[in-house]
Amino acid sequence: MRCFLGENAIVNRAGTVFGLYVLGQSLERLGVHYLTYGTTEGDRSAKPPIWILTVMEFSRTISLLTDVSRFVILAFTAAIVLPPALSAQTAKELIGEACYNELRHRETKTLWSYTAERHADNHISLERVIESVDGPVRHLLAVDGHPPTAAQIKEEDDRHQELLKSPAGRRALQKQRDDDDKTMEELLRIIPEAFVFEDQGKEGESERIAFHPNPGFKPKTYEQRIVHALDGMVFIDLHDKRIARLSGSLGSRVEFGYGLIGHVDQGGTTEFMRVRLSPQVWKTSAEKIDLDGRFVMLKTINKHQDESRTGFEPVAPDTTFAQALDEIGNK
Repeated sequence: MRCFLGENAIVNRAGTVFGLYVLGQSLERLGVHYLTYGTTEGDRSAKPPIWILTVMEFSRTISLLTDVSRFVILAFTAAIVLPPALSAQTAKELIGEACYNELRHRETKTLWSYTAERHADNHISLERVIESVDGPVRHLLAVDGHPPTAAQIKEEDDRHQELLKSPAGRRALQKQRDDDDKTMEELLRIIPEAFVFEDQGKEGESERIAFHPNPGFKPKTYEQRIVHALDGMVFIDLHDKRIARLSGSLGSRVEFGYGLIGHVDQGGTTEFMRVRLSPQVWKTSAEKIDLDGRFVMLKTINKHQDESRTGFEPVAPDTTFAQALDEIGNK
């Protein structure tokens, strides 16, 4: 990946090289004249005195050096004053590197526990979540600021016990998570080609890049068609080259099977925010999805989802569903 210095840095380097070239040529001429004149007694009598020629050459060298210095100073000033800007190609390359890093680090499985605040059906739920190799275990802490009722506690316990006694149920959860991971990986691979990117400058430690559907890209799946219809903004962390934030809205209605299989209405929005937990380890800290339409085939996509996550703590990488339940019971 190239360093994003911009055209001004190239001008700066060109000015420096040009200055060194002119100075070298002037010194070379000075040395040649010094060796040519005054070599013999006859030459010294026929040519001007050496000190006059030396002063003349030195004066020309100083003049050239002054001009070059002005050129270099102007180049440096331009590099400082003019804001560096990423070209469209460079913005695409930065997106490509970030997507590559996301794919590479998804292969490293890490488990975490956190507190989740979920907004759904006009209620706010607070949950303790512990990730396991079999899927996340959720424990209800409060609803609308109040402790869960006895009925809510029983419902949660029954659900946990059913999963604990049902390997098939846990495998179904694992399969759904694996399918979602596979879909996400496929989307990450197409992003650099699915959109046209425009750099919007820096914001904090991130680069802001606007994205719009690339008319030349042909999506192959239902999920790709929805993602390809998004217009929005993505923030790339410049230190780790990772996606720190993404927001987008559907600029057009997306139909499947001419609308008979399903559709997603224009104007739907999606937003994700991520947080750096340790070197090259990033987790989603907030996600909000508001999509309206008819969903027949897209079983893993929620119409309305609003969740924020805080208090991340690492969990042993081999934690099972039963161990996560025990951990929740001990809290």
